[in-house]
Amino acid sequence: MGQNIPELLAPAGDWPSLRAAVANGANAVYFGLPLYSARHRATNFTLEELPQVMRYLHQHQVRGYVAFNTLIFSQELPQAVDFILAMAQAEVDAVIVQDLGLVRLIKQLVPALPVHGSTQMTLTEPLGIEWVRSLGVERVILARELSLEDLRRLVPQTEMPLEVFVHGALCVAYSGQCLTSEALGARSANRGQCAQACRLQYEMIVDGQPRDLGDRAYLLSPQDLAAYELIQPLLDLGIVSFKIEGRLKTPEYVASTTQTYRAALNAACAGQPFQLDPQGQTDLAQTFSRGLTHGFLSGINHQMLVQGRFPKSRGVKLGHVSGTTDRGVLLQLAQAMSDIAEPVKAGDGVVFDEGHPDLTEVGGRVWHVKDRGRGTFELIFAANFDPARVAANAVVWKTDDPALRKRLQSTFSHDVVVHHATVHFTLSGFVGGPLELKASDELGHSVTATWEGPLQQAQKHPLNLETLTAQLGRLGDSPFTLGQIHFDPDQQLMVPKSVLNALRRETLEKLQTARLAVVRYPAVHPHALGDLRLECLELSTPTQPPAENLVPQLYVMARNLDQLQAVLDWQPPSGLQRPAMVYCDFEDPRRYLEAAGLAEAGNLPLAAATMRIAKPGEEGFLARLAESGVQAALVRNLAGICYLREKAPHLQLIGDFSLNVANELTAALFREQGLQRLTPSYDLNWDQLAAMLERVDPSWCELVIHQHIPMFHMEHCVFAAFLSTGKDYRDCGRPCDDHRVELRDRVGAHFPVLADAGCRNTVFNSLPQSAAEYVPRMKALGVRHFRVELLRETPNEIGPLLNRYSRVINGLDTGREAWRGLQVLQQLGVTRGTLAVT
Repeated sequence: MGQNIPELLAPAGDWPSLRAAVANGANAVYFGLPLYSARHRATNFTLEELPQVMRYLHQHQVRGYVAFNTLIFSQELPQAVDFILAMAQAEVDAVIVQDLGLVRLIKQLVPALPVHGSTQMTLTEPLGIEWVRSLGVERVILARELSLEDLRRLVPQTEMPLEVFVHGALCVAYSGQCLTSEALGARSANRGQCAQACRLQYEMIVDGQPRDLGDRAYLLSPQDLAAYELIQPLLDLGIVSFKIEGRLKTPEYVASTTQTYRAALNAACAGQPFQLDPQGQTDLAQTFSRGLTHGFLSGINHQMLVQGRFPKSRGVKLGHVSGTTDRGVLLQLAQAMSDIAEPVKAGDGVVFDEGHPDLTEVGGRVWHVKDRGRGTFELIFAANFDPARVAANAVVWKTDDPALRKRLQSTFSHDVVVHHATVHFTLSGFVGGPLELKASDELGHSVTATWEGPLQQAQKHPLNLETLTAQLGRLGDSPFTLGQIHFDPDQQLMVPKSVLNALRRETLEKLQTARLAVVRYPAVHPHALGDLRLECLELSTPTQPPAENLVPQLYVMARNLDQLQAVLDWQPPSGLQRPAMVYCDFEDPRRYLEAAGLAEAGNLPLAAATMRIAKPGEEGFLARLAESGVQAALVRNLAGICYLREKAPHLQLIGDFSLNVANELTAALFREQGLQRLTPSYDLNWDQLAAMLERVDPSWCELVIHQHIPMFHMEHCVFAAFLSTGKDYRDCGRPCDDHRVELRDRVGAHFPVLADAGCRNTVFNSLPQSAAEYVPRMKALGVRHFRVELLRETPNEIGPLLNRYSRVINGLDTGREAWRGLQVLQQLGVTRGTLAVT
């Protein structure tokens, strides 16, 4: 099948959704399998169904992409091989991948199988995109936080085909960089098990005091993306695929969104304007909506992204309650609904929103509607409905529209072929001989069918182009459309229509069989995993000293100059070593130069951390780091590796947790790029970490043994959104400089919020996570690099904390003794966190 550009890519997790996507014009669909998919909590196809799914899609000229987009742990790699081989055998059109080691495995195992870089690769700039292209990735799905202006800067700097989300739910955190579910419940978003903590209520604590935000309680719950108005500029930029989000969505949602964006893309490709009428907007919102916005595509607007009143789909806002009657409720219609022919009708479901969506809300199904004039409607409910329970001025939402559901279901209730392949016919024969019909397509397939005849000379009505077009053009529900017809009219042949029809049916059947029988991935290397694991071992230090002879090294991360000075001033207990290196992770990278001077005076090597995200035009942050006088860089994104390796080759590069190293293949990949040490992913529990450490040189790994887990990392700035009226850094007044902010959840836990130099926020876990109990086991596996990360510790608190960890890594305290000591040191205690095996 040829690939049409641009591509409309729709979600599908079951057969109804698949049919809805195909029938409403999707060029491609994506779906997950039972394991290793970020669609883990959604309905997915089974591995046994996969060949049937792909055959159905290919029969309808639609591509199928499998979301294999979670991190893969070392123990899982053999099973991942089985899945990859099954996908190749089923002839999937591409595999969507997050794990960089898995990319290498796929390209060794089935070289011809296309790989698309998942949005969970957190690709936001050209350096990282070009690097994954060098690994064999053939398309990347960009982070949803990029604007049109970002894309204008990015696109000219890469040859990689780019895919963007244009509709659906927005994660508040960067995909691939959210550790909230992992930190709070061992349910990693990088493993498809997001618990949606962003959709919960939070109270804002400013400088130790609760801030009254009125009815805004869902401070991290973004509205949904709807970019149908921006298809033309995205198309002009060269975007090749337009993706609809659809995890946990209904077939009706798939039908509605697909037909909307099919119309928008068709208009853009034809150079025509596209405008969705009010009824179309209402239908789109009705299938699922938390409020529809342009997301980040039109630029950052912190006052728009998070509305804050509710976390779930509300449907369509009808208006507000203007009163009640003995039998029902008076609805004053919203102005936006005035152009809708029948905004509410019998059978619709409604709910009355009093600003407390976490509580049971009054609602019901409308039995009858009376138009009272001037935009007022009386909604009459069942006899057991008590209008007195409905509050005055409550917002009225239509949560269900059975007529719309029925209309959308009708679009995929029967088999429909939307995309057709062109078939060309050549008819040849002579009087007294057979008649041959050849059919060919744009991919070079060619088949023939023969009628033995014998052919006769026409006496009155010889075969002509009009007759041939009428008979060969009867393509019905086939996946073909008629192209050119070639024949020799000078033969003056008489051919019965029944013969033409029979030849047409036979050639079309043969052509479809030929198209589906193509062997797409002939080269398979079943021993690729074993070969790659051997290469990984060859990268290891050949003469690793015994574990008992390793000298443990302590590394400390400071968040400000006062903490840095406290670390430099710390005098370890007798016989123990000072830190091998100090990392600085400051909100203002201009302070790195001053930090380097302090570290030099204190006779300790210093490393500076890059930001988690690098956007087009933000290379200056990396340049400032390279010129700051530090000895090393803690790199947190692919851009940092690529840029600093070229521009600052004198710096040691240490890979941080955000590179998502979860198996030995990914670890080896980064070691080949010159990273001296790596911090494994925080998605690993102890058993998974130990399995990886057994297959890599443990001297590669630097393990964080004390930290507040960075949960949400997001473009959304809670400082700007709720402590200012500004849209972004240019007009927010920088409240982050003046205020200390935490978010308090429903059980009273306080989660610190820090801003970085790019005005991105990180929400940290309320309790520090300690791996003190695991340190002896880590050392037994050969680990000798250990990191302690500070957050808001005062200088007076730093020395006792470092004493405790220095003793345990040097074997003076047992892990249990260290744990008990830390419980005393930390006012709120510590948690075993993500390392604990559940």
